[in-house]
Amino acid sequence: MFDHEIREAAEHVLDVCRRRKLRIVTAESCTGGLIAAALTAIAGSSDVVDRAFVTYSNE
Repeated sequence: MFDHEIREAAEHVLDVCRRRKLRIVTAESCTGGLIAAALTAIAGSSDVVDRAFVTYSNE
């Protein structure tokens, strides 16, 4: 995906969650927080994004 496609997808997810009055929590590892970063890069996302966990270890 290209940057604009990722942003459009993130905006769509946020819009759907707002309409349905849902909150988002992410738990990521190998993605290194890319999902949370894409969502929180959009102004106003904090009304939907509750929190994000990024856990990564080579062990």
